[in-house]
Amino acid sequence: MTTFLIDDEPYCTDVLRVLLEKYCPTITISGIFNDAELALEAIQQQPPQLIFLDIEMPMLNGFELLRRCEGLPIKVIFTTAYDQYAVKAFKFNALDYLLKPIDKDELAIAVQKAEQSATPNTAQLAAVEYLKNNPVPERIALPVGQELLLVAVEDIQYCASEGAYVSVFLKGQSKPIVLSKSLREFEELLNNPEFFRAHNSYLVHLKYIAKIIRSDSGEIIMANGHSIPVARAKKPELMRLIVKM
Repeated sequence: MTTFLIDDEPYCTDVLRVLLEKYCPTITISGIFNDAELALEAIQQQPPQLIFLDIEMPMLNGFELLRRCEGLPIKVIFTTAYDQYAVKAFKFNALDYLLKPIDKDELAIAVQKAEQSATPNTAQLAAVEYLKNNPVPERIALPVGQELLLVAVEDIQYCASEGAYVSVFLKGQSKPIVLSKSLREFEELLNNPEFFRAHNSYLVHLKYIAKIIRSDSGEIIMANGHSIPVARAKKPELMRLIVKM
């Protein structure tokens, strides 16, 4: 079965390639893409029989890519860091999925199901719409070196951007997790109303705000004592959110 691997993290496609080559001999990997737009072009030119598709990718996410492939006879196995409620939605609508980090036995089962299943149908598209409109995960997978760390969203206190990197500060940990992502990408990954973009360089979890200093400059003091600047244009929105809590 000709197969594309599509994930913006090279580490993820590398791991998946090794697992497929070792445990799924019926799979022929005909394309590996860490850029969703390049993957879409390749699919439209010469569709594979199967794609392994990540959901959260910059510029073009897995939902939109699949939507643009509508009508093509492609089978899809999603790779996702979404928690159990989303996984149940996949399963209910007969979509195959793999929860990161990928287990070799689950991979083999998913491939077998893909080989035996029909091509995408309206139930699968309904699942895509459900997850697009309800994509608030309880845990997310963060790529750190050669590992994927599964982190509870509720433990994320705030995020700070430093050029092309984001530092993620977690409850109970003194050192942040540093990711090679933009703050905008990480904000889209969370897609959670409990997080507030206080400043171009800061995304804060509202429940960890200890106090707000209402000076001209604007400042948030987090539960861990760290100070976060608030952009002038963001002050009214912040106050409205705090009043609703």
